[in-house]
Amino acid sequence: MKYLYAILSINYVVNLLFFRSVTIFRELKRFISHGKNYNYPKKSLGLIVDKKKAVTVLGIAGGAFLLVLLLFQAGFFNKFEYLAYDQAAKWIRIPKAPSDQIAIILIDEASLAALNSSAGRWPWPRALYADFLEFIMKGKPRAVIFDILWPETRFPRDAKGNLSADDDALVDATAQSGRVYHAMQLITDIEDEKNKTLINRPLPDDFISRFALKEVSGTMPGTGGSNNYYLPIPELYRVAHNVAVVEFAPDEDGVYRRTRPVREYRGAHFPVLGDAPFLEGKRITINKNSLAVENLSVPLDADGNYLINVYGKFKPYSISGIFASLAKMRNGDFEDMMIDPAEFKDKIVYVGASAVGVEDMKPTPMGALSPGVYLHASLASNFILNDFLAPPRPGVTVALLLCLSLAGAAGTFYAHFFSLRIAIPAAAAAALAAGYFYGFSHNQLIDFIPPFAAIVFSSGGSFAYLLLTEGREKARVRRMFSQYVSPEVLAMMTESSTDLARLGAGTNEDISVLFSDIRSFTTFSDKTPPEQVVAMLNTHFNYMTEAIFRTRGTIDKFIGDAIMAYWGAPVKLPDHALRAVTAAIDMTKLLTTVNAELARKGIILDLKIGIGINSGEAIVGNIGSEKKLNFTVIGDTVNLASRLEALNKNYGAPIIISEFTYRKLDGKVLCRILDRVKVRGKAEPVLIYEAMVFDDEAGQKTAGEQAALTDRAFALYEKGDYLSASKLYNTVQNATLRGLFTARCKEALEKQETSL
Repeated sequence: MKYLYAILSINYVVNLLFFRSVTIFRELKRFISHGKNYNYPKKSLGLIVDKKKAVTVLGIAGGAFLLVLLLFQAGFFNKFEYLAYDQAAKWIRIPKAPSDQIAIILIDEASLAALNSSAGRWPWPRALYADFLEFIMKGKPRAVIFDILWPETRFPRDAKGNLSADDDALVDATAQSGRVYHAMQLITDIEDEKNKTLINRPLPDDFISRFALKEVSGTMPGTGGSNNYYLPIPELYRVAHNVAVVEFAPDEDGVYRRTRPVREYRGAHFPVLGDAPFLEGKRITINKNSLAVENLSVPLDADGNYLINVYGKFKPYSISGIFASLAKMRNGDFEDMMIDPAEFKDKIVYVGASAVGVEDMKPTPMGALSPGVYLHASLASNFILNDFLAPPRPGVTVALLLCLSLAGAAGTFYAHFFSLRIAIPAAAAAALAAGYFYGFSHNQLIDFIPPFAAIVFSSGGSFAYLLLTEGREKARVRRMFSQYVSPEVLAMMTESSTDLARLGAGTNEDISVLFSDIRSFTTFSDKTPPEQVVAMLNTHFNYMTEAIFRTRGTIDKFIGDAIMAYWGAPVKLPDHALRAVTAAIDMTKLLTTVNAELARKGIILDLKIGIGINSGEAIVGNIGSEKKLNFTVIGDTVNLASRLEALNKNYGAPIIISEFTYRKLDGKVLCRILDRVKVRGKAEPVLIYEAMVFDDEAGQKTAGEQAALTDRAFALYEKGDYLSASKLYNTVQNATLRGLFTARCKEALEKQETSL
C-alpha cells in the first residue's frame, strides 16, 4: 500500500497529459477515503499501473532534473539563455516605441562631418555644448541629460586656477539652464602600486550633500560595491541640477542588457542616468527582489540588477540638425529650421553618441552595435510607462524543471506509438516556448533553456532506455506472432508493445472468429498417400493464410484440416466483422486456384470448404503452461463460431455467419437468412445467415434475387404460412436448403391436418 499512493500520483500526471485526469482524480479520492480497504480498479484508470515502469519513469525524470539543475546552478545555460532572450526581444520589442516624453539627440557620423570645419576634430569644444543648451532650453524641456563624461578640463587652468573660456562656457550654460544632468562614473579598480592611493577615496562632502539619494533603506543584493570614481569637474557639478552614474556592465557574452538602478559608494547611493529624474527626492526601499520607489516597483534579479526592457523604435535627432537650426535662429530665419525647440517641451532629452569614433556603441539585444544612450532612454521610458520587465524567478525555474522532466519521461514511456513519443515532448517544448513569449510580451520572463533541456534530457534518456529494452521485447513479439499475423499487423503490434503486454495478460476484446474446414477430408485422407495429404494441406493453407493476412486477421491455429482465425486482436479493428466475412468470401473464391495447383501436382480433387463466423466479446491472452504458451481466444463467441462451421453441410451454404456478425456488417455484404437455430450455451435461438459468393455482375444479380426470395420464404415460414413458404422454397436454387425447408413445411402442414 505504501507505494500505491505514489504510483497513483504518477499516473495522475501522466494521464493529465492524455486528458484522463478526471478518472484518476476520482480514484485518488477513493483511495484517500477507503485507505487499506481500497480496491484498485486497473481497467478504470485507462493505464496499467506498472510499478517497474513508474519507478523507471521517476528515475529517468529525476536524473534529468538533477543534471539540468546542477548545470543551471553552475551557469552552464547562461549564454544560451541570453541568445533566447535576445531573439525574443527582437521579435517582441523591436515594434515597441519608447514614451513620447523621451527625446534622444545623437552625435552621429553626419554631425562629425558637418561640424568638422567649424568645431574641428572630436572632441568638440565645450562652448559648442553651451550653444546646444541655448537652443534646447528655448523649448523648455523637463531635463537635459548628457551621456558624456567631463572629468577633466579641456584646457589648463590659469595661474589663479580659473577655467578656460571654453570650459567656463559649458559651466555657465549649465548654471543658466537649471535642468542639466551630468555624468559620473563609479568603478571597481584592482589595487596596484600606481592606484593604491586613489582607490577608496571619499567623495567630496558637497557632492554627497547635493546628489546622494536622501531616503534610501535596505542594501542592494549581490555584488557591486565600487572603490573609485570619476566626477565632472567641480565647477560643472556644482551648477548641475543632478549628477548620475553612467557606466554599464556587460553580461558574460559581452552584450549589455542590465544595470544596477542604484549605485552605492561608501554608504552613499546614487541613481544612474536612466532613472535619475525619477529617483531624486523620492523615498526608496531596496528589497530582495525589487526596488520600491514610492508607488513604483522595479524588479531586480538576485545580483540587484534590473533587466532593461529595451525598445526598438527610437527616432533620434542628429545634433547637426540642432546646430543648423540654431544658426538659422540667430540669423532671424525661423521659417525653414530643421528642428523647432518646441519639439522638446516638457521632454527628458538624452544626449549621446552613435558615431563610431566616439566609442559609445554597444552590443545590445537589439543589434550588434547600438548607441549606449538608448539603454538610458529605455530605462527612463520603463519608469514613465511602468513598463518594467520582471526577471525569471529561480523557484519557478526549478518547478518547471521538475514538471517538464516528468512530462518528457512519462510522455515518452506511456505513448503507444513512436509518432506520439516524438509529438508529446515536442508539444511540451512548444508549450514552453509559447509560455515564454507570452510571459515576455506581458513583462514576465521565465527561464527557457534549462526547462527545454529538461525535456530533451528526460525524453532522450527515455528513448535510449526504450531502445535498449523495447528492442528485445519487439524481437520476442515478432518471434511469437510472425506465424500468426501478417507483416503489416506485426508492425502495428510492435509499435504498441504496451497494449500487447496488456493483451498477453488477458483481456476482453470485441472480435470476430472464423472456423474453416475441408469437406470430406477424412474420406480423402484415408484413400490418399500421406505425402499427397500433406502437400494438399500445405497448398490449401498457403492460399487461405494469404486471404486472412490480407484482411489483417490473426491465425490462431491449424487443427488438422481446419483453420481457426480471428480479427480485432491483438490489433483493434473497428470493422473486424466485415474483414472476417471478406476473408471468408476470398477463401471460397481461392478454392478454384487451389484445385488448379493441386491438379498440376497430380492431386485431382474438387476441394470444398465450410466456414462459420461469429462476432462478440472473447477473452484474449496467453494461455498454457509455464513451458508452452499460446496466444489465443476463448469463450462463447469462439464456441458459437465453431458450431456454425459444423452446420454448413446441413444448409448447403459455404459461409454461415451469426446474427451478431450480420448486424455489424451494416448491409455491406449481400447475405440471406438461413434459419433460427438453438445452439448449446445460448438460451435463445440464434439467427444464422449465408454470406453470398458471386464472381461477376450477373452472379451478383442472381445472388440478390435468391437472397430476397429466401428472406421472404423464411418470413412466411416463421409466420406459420407453411403452404406459401413451401412454394417459395421450391424455387430456391440451393438444393440442400430447398429440401430442408420443403420437408419442414410438409411436416408442419401434415401436423395441421391431423390436428383438424
